[in-house]
Amino acid sequence: MPINRRLFLAGAAGASVAGSASATLIAQGASAAETQALEAVAAYVEAHRRHFGLPALGVVVSAGPGRHFTILSGTRDYRETQALAGDELWQIGSISKSFLALACLSMQAEGKLTLDDELRQHLPEAQLPGVSSGGPFTIRGLLDHTTGLPDFAPALGAKLWRGFNAGSAWSYSNTGYDLVGHALERIEGKLLYQIIEERVCRPLGMAATRGAIQWKDRARYPASYSPLRPDRPVLPGMAMAPAPWVDANLGAGSVAAPLADMGRYLDFIAAVGQGKGAPLLTDAQAQAWLENPAVQDPASPSETYGRGLMHRSDEGRALLHHTGGMVCFSSSMHVDAAAGLGAFASCAVGGINYRPRLITLYALRALRAAAAGAAIPAPPELAALPADAGDYVGSYNDGQRQLDILPGLIAMLDGARVPLQPIAPGMFATAHPGLVDWPLVAERRDKAVIALDHGSRRFVRSGVNAALPATPPELAALAGHYQSDDPWIGGFAVVARGDKLFLGGVLPLRRTGKDEFVPADTANSPERLRFLGHVNAVPQVVEWSGRRLERRDG
Repeated sequence: MPINRRLFLAGAAGASVAGSASATLIAQGASAAETQALEAVAAYVEAHRRHFGLPALGVVVSAGPGRHFTILSGTRDYRETQALAGDELWQIGSISKSFLALACLSMQAEGKLTLDDELRQHLPEAQLPGVSSGGPFTIRGLLDHTTGLPDFAPALGAKLWRGFNAGSAWSYSNTGYDLVGHALERIEGKLLYQIIEERVCRPLGMAATRGAIQWKDRARYPASYSPLRPDRPVLPGMAMAPAPWVDANLGAGSVAAPLADMGRYLDFIAAVGQGKGAPLLTDAQAQAWLENPAVQDPASPSETYGRGLMHRSDEGRALLHHTGGMVCFSSSMHVDAAAGLGAFASCAVGGINYRPRLITLYALRALRAAAAGAAIPAPPELAALPADAGDYVGSYNDGQRQLDILPGLIAMLDGARVPLQPIAPGMFATAHPGLVDWPLVAERRDKAVIALDHGSRRFVRSGVNAALPATPPELAALAGHYQSDDPWIGGFAVVARGDKLFLGGVLPLRRTGKDEFVPADTANSPERLRFLGHVNAVPQVVEWSGRRLERRDG
């Protein structure tokens, strides 16, 4: 469910189904220096797949127009007997957003729309707040995530809302992209996948790319997985199961492509970054595409987003970037336009909020070093302890049990010693049987760690007064496990800890009404949580930003 982006995207956790096949490098035409760099990347891909327990990883690296190198690791079938062949389709997820932006730019060039059009000019069925309530919902604003819409609310069929005025803040919204997709369908009189294939894929020579996820193509994909126990924090080594299949024709992301075609797309994005738009755009349109991206977080003003592309920097280099997560695939793309380099990676796992961004980032670093005649750098570490690991060492007690955190982030509880896995700053998961159901979340006072919260309980550091306040009965009644049978939504737990509610035991919630809450850690968040269908004061339904989940405690 998209809420997980807020909880765990900063972490990198995997689940073990990795088979015995090793990485295969296909690097015809590479120079000696490039081959050395690519071998380092391939070794990192294999180490990465095994460390995070990924079933299949496919990577394409572009060292310039038409100079594409492929790395394959893992198997394509559920029996793990067939190595990847290299022609598989990979669901690229939200990387598709740049395809939608390109379709908009193409239609703008033909006079069918402008990016500054109010969406309702083309999609009057959209039930959006009035312009007077916070400004227009322009196509540009929807593509930049600056209209204040929630992330994953239904795009049509229900009244939508906004968390902030247009252009005043930034919040990722798949809903906004889905609305734009519906508008393009209305303008063209075609399904969105046809528009993307005709306007983007075919002109770029991406003949094998599909603009939608469809059952009829399933045999072309690697076997995909998701956690066997999605109700628990994700850990390396946890059991996996075949992931559910979901057809998708969404503006937010449903392109599927083979690695060869993604190599062509990397070349195009690199050319755009150099101010060249052919064959889809004029040079002026290419330059305009990348102008004035929106700041995502005022605390990190260099991280911006514009029309389906993230603008990032690494080692002083300007990069174009995006990741993608689907029900059963996770992907990443990085492009260094000035160097003419690009990398795309995808793995056949969903539901663990993993993205192979470290692989695509390292591929660029390695190829840049090769081009400069420098030594190939070491890849990012996969199991490094956080810089503040020593802050957590000590003894904690929840009133019944003592939890000791030993150097090296080892948890000792009930006589068993099990490592902690960092999943976000100040947040850890562990396979310890007494702690496996919830993340451990650090509570600090004057920068010092005073407690580790776990589900509804708190382990207080020895010598510190940090007891939880009593939980009001009406708040305790809201806690429980809520589930949807829609694989896109999944489920989550609501935890009452002290006098506050936490989504997943992690995300603090702030009350805005009798039965309504919003995330407490973000100002003007568009997301909403509503408790409904009370029986004896216990809600049987929760609505998360327009999506309904049923209470299924057990």
